[in-house]
Amino acid sequence: MQALMATSIAVFAALSSAAYAQEATTGGATTGGVGADAIVDAIADTDASDASSAAPTLPTSTVLNGQINLNSVISDVKVVYDDGSGVDATAASFANDFTAATRGSTLDLTSNQTNDGQVRAKVDVTVDTIDGYVGANSVAIGNKVLAGSNFTGSNMAIGQTNNARVTATTNLTTSDGWGQVHGSATAIGNSVHGAAAGYGNEAPLNATSNQTNNANIKSSVNLKTDNTNHAAFSSIQATSIGNTATYGSDW
Repeated sequence: MQALMATSIAVFAALSSAAYAQEATTGGATTGGVGADAIVDAIADTDASDASSAAPTLPTSTVLNGQINLNSVISDVKVVYDDGSGVDATAASFANDFTAATRGSTLDLTSNQTNDGQVRAKVDVTVDTIDGYVGANSVAIGNKVLAGSNFTGSNMAIGQTNNARVTATTNLTTSDGWGQVHGSATAIGNSVHGAAAGYGNEAPLNATSNQTNNANIKSSVNLKTDNTNHAAFSSIQATSIGNTATYGSDW
């Protein structure tokens, strides 16, 4: 029993970690968060042979989530280096953030989130001489749900309302040197990602989403360099999304 619980916790952690990692990178910013493939891969982070241990009649795990944020959520990161090598700074702010995952039981999820406070993430990175990789990422999200089931199906009813401004700002300042410079900013009002993975078993996904964004969503990246010829590679990306929902089912 302890081994089963440990495995379930590991799957749960992998699912959540995949979301945060991709939302704070260029790939996540491009799609507005974690795609269905990434969610399925995260839920599948266990030996598929364990499917044989599932009972013929699968139990149902019922999850009820209600979240209301009424005040500001702010993250602010500032980094200053004379000589930068391997600098990677991230500022992330979430008003309401919820993750649910099951292994071997059907996920029956009802979630309602309301954000009434501003959400702001800001990162400032200043490097005099670049020597390697320099990265800065900001992520700000009003309401976020990440949910999935492993070896079974899912029923999801999700409601999200964002009523306050969401802002992500990334500032990068460099002077000289060689290396890679990357800056990204992602601002999202409402975000939902859900998946069901069956591994040969039936895993139907029934999902209903209602998303309302009533506020300004803003992302910005500011890059300043005195000598662009010495930067081997530079990339900047800003993404702003009011509402985004991604679902996937893999039998």
